Amino acid sequence: MGSAVFVHPLEVLKFRMQLSGEKGTASDHKNSFHAIINMAKNEKLSGFYKGITANFMRQIVFTSTRVGCYTSLIDELKKRGQGTVINNAIASMSTGALAAFISTPTDIAVVRMTADGRLPAESRRNYKGVFDALIKIRKDEGITGLWRGTVATILRAMTANLTQLMSYDEAKVYMMENYNMENGLKLHTVSSMISGIVYSVCSNPMDVLKTRIQQQKIVDGKAEYSGIIEVATTLVKSEGVMALWKGWPFYYLRVAPGTVLLFIFMEQLRKGYEDNFIKDQ
Repeated sequence: MGSAVFVHPLEVLKFRMQLSGEKGTASDHKNSFHAIINMAKNEKLSGFYKGITANFMRQIVFTSTRVGCYTSLIDELKKRGQGTVINNAIASMSTGALAAFISTPTDIAVVRMTADGRLPAESRRNYKGVFDALIKIRKDEGITGLWRGTVATILRAMTANLTQLMSYDEAKVYMMENYNMENGLKLHTVSSMISGIVYSVCSNPMDVLKTRIQQQKIVDGKAEYSGIIEVATTLVKSEGVMALWKGWPFYYLRVAPGTVLLFIFMEQLRKGYEDNFIKDQ
């Protein structure tokens, strides 16, 4: 949640760019810089923080689960002497999938609330907050509507966990062994930046597909897309393969500092917990 406070505006811009030019329509923005100018002009500063309550809830459910479960599993594997690359990869993907499944409703709320400002006034959903969004989605689209795009969300989370958490751990070990860096703030920052690059490049395509599925309109009970395959083929045919990396600059700018802040906050909170509770036991 601490990380989200700083990077949420980039999350909003990322979603706007990912949805721009959908199905070959005219793009909302010429480029990333133009997107910033348009939002600042039309939606003021508050527009950059639309959906922040949903993002907070998503962090509580998704990030806590994926990072917490991953760390616990990795620690247990190390104790048993089974901390191999394959086992670590399985642990990271399985915990990512679990976290994604239980947090999909909050993920949909984030996408819809952050993207609402780009729609015509008559088409906006105008959710008042995360709980209002979840209640209305349940009412208008049924319980399955809260898990729309689950496959794409799970695949993205598995990719994210595999690339972000494992690359962070591997980068820490590499920097300590080859550059004699101590386990402190400098090491955490460098490792996080390396992790952010790997994570953003690998997971951006699934993030674009997930955003398109979760933002789609439901007309007379029928969705625009039947599933992730149709979204992917439609996107590639109408916008080209590189459209899978739409919004990448904002995605990376969100991921890089977001990853740094996430791991710095996590390491400091863990250190504080260990110093004040574990050592006393």
